[in-house]
Amino acid sequence: MEITNVEIYPFDTSGTGGRVRAVADITLDNLLLIRGIKIVESKHGGLFIVFPQRRAPSGNLVEIVQPLSREFHDKIRRAVIDKYKEMFNIT
Repeated sequence: MEITNVEIYPFDTSGTGGRVRAVADITLDNLLLIRGIKIVESKHGGLFIVFPQRRAPSGNLVEIVQPLSREFHDKIRRAVIDKYKEMFNIT
C-alpha cells in the first residue's frame, strides 16, 4: 500500500498542558482514508503518532486502526512526521 496523501491540521494543546501538536489524515492508494492520527510531542521533544482510539466498555483505550506490520507503521509515521515538519519548517 502506498500513502497517496497526507493532510496535517494544527491542533496544539501545549497551552493547556497537553502534548498533541496536530492531527493528520492519510489516504492509502487513493482508496482508503484514515482520519484522526494524532501527532504528539514526547517529554524529550521527539514526535510520535497515535492512531485513532475509542474507549472500550472496560474503560481502556483501544486503537481502532492498527498497522499489522512494524514496517508499515514506520512508513506511516515517517510520512506524517515529515509532512508536519515540512509544514512548520522544523529540521
